[in-house]
Amino acid sequence: MIRQILLSLPSYPDRSPMQVLEGAATLAQLLGASLTAQIPQLSGDQKTWPPIIGAYPLDFPQLMNEAVVQSERNAASLTEDIGKACSGLRVPLDIRRGLANLIDSPDYLVDLARLHDLTVVPCSETDMLGGTVTESVIFGTGRPTLLLPSEDGAKSLQWLDKVVVAWDYSREAARAMADALPILARAKKVHIISVLGEKGIHTTCTLGDLEKYLATHQVKYVLDEVPLKGTTVSDRLMSYAREVTADMLVMGAYGHSRFREFVLGGATRGALFNPKLPVFVSH
Repeated sequence: MIRQILLSLPSYPDRSPMQVLEGAATLAQLLGASLTAQIPQLSGDQKTWPPIIGAYPLDFPQLMNEAVVQSERNAASLTEDIGKACSGLRVPLDIRRGLANLIDSPDYLVDLARLHDLTVVPCSETDMLGGTVTESVIFGTGRPTLLLPSEDGAKSLQWLDKVVVAWDYSREAARAMADALPILARAKKVHIISVLGEKGIHTTCTLGDLEKYLATHQVKYVLDEVPLKGTTVSDRLMSYAREVTADMLVMGAYGHSRFREFVLGGATRGALFNPKLPVFVSH
């Protein structure tokens, strides 16, 4: 069950767009869940600012002060906007405001995510700072993560009519499917897709076993096996999702961490840094 959703809303360098706020509130309403909005704001304490090339430039305090002021404004507008979005949909909301350093550990978000059923993070192709936070949430919380794209032209989350599930009988795929069951049970149509061509799919199970599992959870689905077509797995998954006009892609996150430096699988990397629609991932 998904009853508590955590939404990460960075206030710097840019504020999260309205489509992310509205998408998270919509999902909470559809699932009958409450929403916690984590809105960090840049600290004005100069002692927490990292030196640049060994020393601060002369105008650095002014630049940082401008960044702090902008972050404060963004945090205030995010607080107001998420409040309006949740109020309009009658979604219970808990807002967490706090101070954060310019280069901060994602532990504050990871720790809170461990006590929520799902974490929603905005995801942008051009986001240089968010990658580390996103990877830490996916691989460090033990909970599923929903990536909401914020690039122009990306699909926003408005309903859950069609959901695509990437399936290869692996541990990661099984975990993602299980974590997403509340969403799959609510969807009008579920597409289970296996991409053929990159690697063999090894299992002792049958399609009957898969059908029995999903039927037990009241999930109606169609199974589709598609060729790789000379592209990457992530691109093939995205293109298939667009072909069937899916509202969400569910997939396992492949990767591991050594000294907190994540080594990602190709499909995971593509989904993290260039999503074209909401992507639900589990590790």
